[in-house]
Amino acid sequence: MLIRLPSVVNPGSVRLETVVKRTALALLAVPALVSALVAPAHGEAVERHVLSVQSESEGWVRQVVLECDPVGGTHPRAEEACEAIAEAGSVEGVTGAQNPCPMIYAPVVATAHGEGVYRQEFPNHCVLLNDKGAVFDF
Repeated sequence: MLIRLPSVVNPGSVRLETVVKRTALALLAVPALVSALVAPAHGEAVERHVLSVQSESEGWVRQVVLECDPVGGTHPRAEEACEAIAEAGSVEGVTGAQNPCPMIYAPVVATAHGEGVYRQEFPNHCVLLNDKGAVFDF
């Protein structure tokens, strides 16, 4: 028994050029549709930072996502960190409290990817927290 499947495009009824144009238009619309679905509601732009701290001597890495306006993400002190960044204008401009730190060399590297890229090495974790406060306190 032979089953005949209906033709999607009836030869002669639609030109190949038309099919190619429609396919190209559909493919161009996909990225716009995806961005519309992923974008925050009401056209708000979420300020998002991916923050990490890496111990050069011990080999560990910690990473969190900080979202500001509205505050969220995986950062344990998100509200304080967002306030510090807003006041300073950037992660680089943030300054913390100046408390005494031990004179132990255990270097850590702090990085932030968001509205720019920030990377700085500190002699130890205490110095990092002194310089950057809540932003890298996770």
